[in-house]
Amino acid sequence: MLRAAVGPVVIGALLAVAAPARAQQGGPIAKRMRFAERGGNLVVSTAFPELLDRQAIEKVSSGLATRVVVRAYVYRRRRTERPVSLVLVEHEVVYDLWDEVYVVRTRGPLGERRVRLASRQQAVRSITELDRIPVAPLGRVEIGPHHFVALVVELNPVSPELLAEMRRWLSRPAGEASIDSSSSFFGSFVSVFVNPKLERADRVLRIRSQPFYRTPR
Repeated sequence: MLRAAVGPVVIGALLAVAAPARAQQGGPIAKRMRFAERGGNLVVSTAFPELLDRQAIEKVSSGLATRVVVRAYVYRRRRTERPVSLVLVEHEVVYDLWDEVYVVRTRGPLGERRVRLASRQQAVRSITELDRIPVAPLGRVEIGPHHFVALVVELNPVSPELLAEMRRWLSRPAGEASIDSSSSFFGSFVSVFVNPKLERADRVLRIRSQPFYRTPR
């Protein structure tokens, strides 16, 4: 069972509904996320519509691919030198000019999913959210200590090295959540959130969740 780190209320295995993002001076965006325990994993749901500005939204209808890459780190609070888990999610949308539909592909710990959507609004929403994505096996999230989730969200990353590494990560078996410390995706909380190499994208968001902790069922 999960509890928010502030307040005594237990809402089943789910935390409070996400609140609007709040920018922090010199740090990541603070955003409330929804968590649950499902299938032996900690799963997270959140949205980051602020990733796409008006120009980026218009480009979604151009026929060219728009790609969003999300790195989700789970950290034990006050032990941010190494995450307890790291997963990668890729969203890609292409407008099919012939059929006039938006084809959205998502690859990540749940495998690959492809959907066809009728409107740009639906397509933009689908690539700017995580819906019950497994981010860590429960065995890695100890009962008692506070944890938090940190996201690095990139719009159209252009680094060839990053894209090659992303393809290698996404080719792993669905559900695998091992940490490869040699990967370019790996890094301490501090280095991830100040690393200028991450700026080789149209836009980068760094997001941190509210703290939470697990309790025995």
